[in-house]
Amino acid sequence: MNFDFKNIVYLSLFFALATGLSSCVDLEFDEPPTTGTPLNVEANTTVAELKALYIPGKLTRIEDDLVIRGVVVADDRSGNFYRSFIFQDESAGIEVLINLTDYYNFFPIGRELAIDCQGLYLGEYNGIVQLGGYTYIENGSEQLGDIVDYNRRISRGMLIGAPEPALKTINELGSADVSTLVKLENVEFLFSETGLTFADVVGQQTLNRTIQDCDGNTIIVRTSGFATFAGDTIPSGNGSIVAVYSVFRNDQQLFIRERADIQMEGVRCSGGTGQETLVTIAELRDIFNNGGTEGPADKKIRGVVISDEDNGNIDSRNMVIQDASGGIVVRFQSPHNYALGQEVDIVVSGQELSEYRGLLQVNDLANELAKLNGPGTLPTPRAATIQEILNNQDAWESTLVQISSATISGSSTFNGNTTVSDNTGSIPMFTRLDASFSGDPLPAGPVTLTAIVSDFEGPQLSLRNRDDVGGGGGGGGDPQLISLAELRSLFEGGTGVAPAAKKVRGVVISDVDNQNLHPLNLALQDESGGIIIRFTSDHNFSLGEELEIDVSGLELSEFRGLLQVNRVPNTNALSFGPGTMPTPRQATIQEIHDNFEAWESTLVKIIDVTFPEGGTYMGSKTLDDGTAEIIHFTRNDANFAGASVPDGPVTITAIVTQYDDHQVSIRNLGDIGQ
Repeated sequence: MNFDFKNIVYLSLFFALATGLSSCVDLEFDEPPTTGTPLNVEANTTVAELKALYIPGKLTRIEDDLVIRGVVVADDRSGNFYRSFIFQDESAGIEVLINLTDYYNFFPIGRELAIDCQGLYLGEYNGIVQLGGYTYIENGSEQLGDIVDYNRRISRGMLIGAPEPALKTINELGSADVSTLVKLENVEFLFSETGLTFADVVGQQTLNRTIQDCDGNTIIVRTSGFATFAGDTIPSGNGSIVAVYSVFRNDQQLFIRERADIQMEGVRCSGGTGQETLVTIAELRDIFNNGGTEGPADKKIRGVVISDEDNGNIDSRNMVIQDASGGIVVRFQSPHNYALGQEVDIVVSGQELSEYRGLLQVNDLANELAKLNGPGTLPTPRAATIQEILNNQDAWESTLVQISSATISGSSTFNGNTTVSDNTGSIPMFTRLDASFSGDPLPAGPVTLTAIVSDFEGPQLSLRNRDDVGGGGGGGGDPQLISLAELRSLFEGGTGVAPAAKKVRGVVISDVDNQNLHPLNLALQDESGGIIIRFTSDHNFSLGEELEIDVSGLELSEFRGLLQVNRVPNTNALSFGPGTMPTPRQATIQEIHDNFEAWESTLVKIIDVTFPEGGTYMGSKTLDDGTAEIIHFTRNDANFAGASVPDGPVTITAIVTQYDDHQVSIRNLGDIGQ
């Protein structure tokens, strides 16, 4: 039977304890006086000199009769250190591995110790030099074990107290400070982490948090899930931290000994404290309207983001938030990533309130003063006429409104300055060149329009995205129905925009449920032909559903050769429920090639066709029916992408499509027959 050294040591300990022997390991310490007894052991080397003996990459045995003397600066009382304590003298600090729990009863913080090091080992754990008792083999690798005979090795002295921590800045911390007690001042936890816990107290998982100084330098604070303060909340103010400095490979880390090591009650670098109470946006606006130029002390606002940074119609440093009382623009110091519909808190204490070209904003806000609360509930846009908007401009500024039966004029596309009109009046609307929809053609007829009330030296509106515009039929009446073949002929004749007051009607021949078409797209077919409809958002129209789609003024374009009606607002599609599926056209592959443009985006049936390459459906596969070959394409996301293609001839039903080259694409495995 084979035993490694570690097993022998543990067995020896067991039998020694069982027989009451005290010559090897005595866990029954005589309790010294509260302050201890003076050490009668002198050091003959320093901690720094001892650490210098370590040979990098090799567990190093200490052969000489060396004794170090110093003080415990971190113990396991709070649970943030486990089976090791931090030992420090005037030269350096070192982590000492010890085969004992609750050792703070014997080796507490502030206890002076002398350690007989002859026969012990020096090792390294991800940049930290450690002092241990023996070596053992695990998974073929030599490991450093704890000091087992600590009662013989370690002499205890007086409780003289831990040394004063070295006052450092984050940038000053270096290798000489590893495993020593340090103090950082004028630091704070990231605002996004305030209110969180130090560690995962439920799962007892160790977590990293981050503190920063006022120059933006950062360092990790690492806390065990077993620490007594693991469930305490991260303080929100500015102040000091006393901790043991450590590293983990290239990461700098701090380990606090107890919660009292952190004293952060002051005002943060950015001006906040984290203790602010809520005021409404209307109350904040009233302060400015009454002559104030900054937010009130110890206050924050809370609202839902109603601007849409993802679609580019607002500067990346700006966002608009709205609560039940009103709305306001927040301008950050740097670009933000808060999305439409998220709820955020904004610290406004002492922050600048000012107008830019007439638009009120919380200006030059440090990004950290905004804190995400998660998804919010978007406010319902206020139904209003244009005249009502003009009459209530100041009160409704930076809030959502919805205008019915509005027309947009003044340009061919949304880009730049346009005019929105209804039967009560007109108001300017501005769209940035960077907006995702700036190049979209303006709808020709009346629309329902949702927008943010804004100001640029006068009232104006601002859209968030293309879905804010619904409808668009011309002349105020119902759009005229045209066939899909007529719509296709317009593009073939050189037209890039569908005419005003037009709609198409057909049956969905693609299968969104089986995901062999992008979720923005569907293939629509009527008696005359077919076309791809590309919506502005993912749709849920099913295979076989009959739809009527208002295409008035919408873009006609090709993507890699495939004609589509592009950027169709989802609200432009009206469902009539289940329709009658068109009968697939029976054709050879050669006939498909010969009639490709006319048959594009329609169903065909090919008889006695094979997949010569075999394998799965995923990706591009060659189909051959003896008359010609054509590519069959399956998206990776298709439910059947990993299924094997049939071995022999089959009959397939597919949609005629294109990606530079001619292709066909099945909708689901029901399109394959023997």
